[in-house]
Amino acid sequence: MDFPSSPDISPEADLSPYCRWQDIFRSWFWRYYDNLFKFVLLNFSWFLVCFGVSWLSGRVGLLTLPAPWYWFGVFVVYLLESAITFVWALPVFMILVARSFSWIEYRIQLSRFFLKGLLVSALAGVFLGTGLLNLRFYSSFQGSAPIWVLVLMGFVITLLLYALMMTFYLWPILFFQDPSVGKLIYRAFIITLGSGPASLLILFISLVWALLFALAPFLWFTMGFVFLFSLYCTALEKHLLRYRITFEDRTLDDVLQEIAAERKRNWRDILKPWETR
Repeated sequence: MDFPSSPDISPEADLSPYCRWQDIFRSWFWRYYDNLFKFVLLNFSWFLVCFGVSWLSGRVGLLTLPAPWYWFGVFVVYLLESAITFVWALPVFMILVARSFSWIEYRIQLSRFFLKGLLVSALAGVFLGTGLLNLRFYSSFQGSAPIWVLVLMGFVITLLLYALMMTFYLWPILFFQDPSVGKLIYRAFIITLGSGPASLLILFISLVWALLFALAPFLWFTMGFVFLFSLYCTALEKHLLRYRITFEDRTLDDVLQEIAAERKRNWRDILKPWETR
């Protein structure tokens, strides 16, 4: 199928066929595969730093404090790990979406996004942590729990799942659009709501992969965070395409042509990727 040139594409064009979950996974696979060596190096360095921070936190007693201060220690470690992960998330986004990386641009973007990214991560951590503490409280009703406890547990679990789907989109939205904190959370809510089935499928697959990584720990330092974050960056790109939001310096036609090229790639490109890059 040939795509029309830019002047022939109207704002009313139906972009839904280019935003399906199949296109999300197709785009993500080829971009991840094309930059596999870079991503493995990034993830390995990320794993070493995060593991070092967790080890030091345990050694200084930050994770072994008695209740109720134990949860404060967990939150502090969470913020430290989030700050470290954010430093690695930006180059993944630049390589995956912007298709280029330079240290000068990286330093500019990092200083621009860092505090806002850490703030929304802290807010997400507080919300998710509060939800988990609520579940812990409700589960303390042993035996014959009243029906209202089960209803509240179901409600909290639903909120946690939705919040978790939103959380994965926060940093990619920040990198794409740089909105205020309030708009960032609102847009994550709207995008998750508008792409509910796809987001739920991606979340389910992400949890399966995380479980696989837990069963085979060596996968954490070869794939791990970069593997999952790159998927959500690609998914958000397709969700934004559905909402008729294009890139600052790339036309809609450029994006559609790129998706068309990805659709034409097959298993032969795994053995000879240089032929289509």
